[in-house]
Amino acid sequence: MKKDLTVGLVLRKDGRYQRKEMIGGVWKTFSAKTPAEVWGKIADAKEEHEEKEQQEKAKASAGPLFETVANEYEIIVSGMKEGTKRSYLPAIKRAKTEFGEYRMREIEPYMIAEFLRGPEMAGRAATTVSNQKTVINNIFQYWIDSPKWRGDINPATQTKMPRGLHKGKRQPPTTAEVQIVKEHYLDPDALLPVAYLCTGERRGEMCAIQLKDIDFERNIISISKTVTHIGNEPILNDFTKTPAGIREVPLLGMLKDALQPIRTLPKNTYIVGLKTEPITRKQYDILWARFWKKYGVAQAVPKTKQVHRRNRVETVKYTVWKVPVCGHQFRHEYVCMLAMAGVAEEIAIQLVGHANAKMIHEVYLSIKPQMMEDARKKLESVL
Repeated sequence: MKKDLTVGLVLRKDGRYQRKEMIGGVWKTFSAKTPAEVWGKIADAKEEHEEKEQQEKAKASAGPLFETVANEYEIIVSGMKEGTKRSYLPAIKRAKTEFGEYRMREIEPYMIAEFLRGPEMAGRAATTVSNQKTVINNIFQYWIDSPKWRGDINPATQTKMPRGLHKGKRQPPTTAEVQIVKEHYLDPDALLPVAYLCTGERRGEMCAIQLKDIDFERNIISISKTVTHIGNEPILNDFTKTPAGIREVPLLGMLKDALQPIRTLPKNTYIVGLKTEPITRKQYDILWARFWKKYGVAQAVPKTKQVHRRNRVETVKYTVWKVPVCGHQFRHEYVCMLAMAGVAEEIAIQLVGHANAKMIHEVYLSIKPQMMEDARKKLESVL
């Protein structure tokens, strides 16, 4: 018997058939010229709703968008130390660009591996690529640890670092540059490079040293704080780069002599800048260039800038001094000095403020000519 398609439909005054149907908890009205068309529209609507439900279930099972989780992790990183932020925030941005539209469970180890060796990371140093992998790992770990999401996989832990990455290694200052510091260590303008040569401190730690941190009787300098520059402004922190950075280092005679003229200043005087507050980044750069300019190492670089004068724009010429050596290179020199002096590795690690010897071996320690000559003499005696 042929089914009557008009059953369940209402014939309106305009001659169209109509029916109300609840789909997905919502009442919807369907109308058409013929009963078959009405039932066809209802079937299409139900099928579309079922497809949407399946898609939503699939999305829910695949977890939140990577970008959503990364945005929350970015907020946490924004509250970290400046050095961490400078390293992590660009890596978060690159990760969001690459994986932002994927959901967390859609990202597989091979995708992360392809990204790390792909064009976005091409030519970057091993440290940068390693930081990138760490950031991706941290984002997944944040998802796992979150009581809101309770994630369950971390493909970054199954991804290996690409091979053949460039491992940059900053060189110590040249023999000539070290000699200039040694020959002129009593020059008041030499105090900053002398302090670097005799302590191997990081810039932030160096800028935070005050006279009260120096025990001239016991010949010890206490390192317990750092200065971070946000833009040009200095921020004093009551911590060091790492927990191992809180330490004591020996006060060497050369630095002790260089500090002699300022020992009568207030105890809260910072030895870099000789003020009772940390110097700005611009003041630091001027101080550093002043010494090297005096002894012919800094190079003059002409520059121009646009300025507004008397309601018009004028081009002004000025000079900046580019110094080919930085303070951190003397940290490498200090490590070489420790090795040449035969200081035990476990003591050297503590003096430079590292938790283990890996950084000393892979980054700081360079083979100096004198070290090579000493090795030659020892081998000759054995041979």
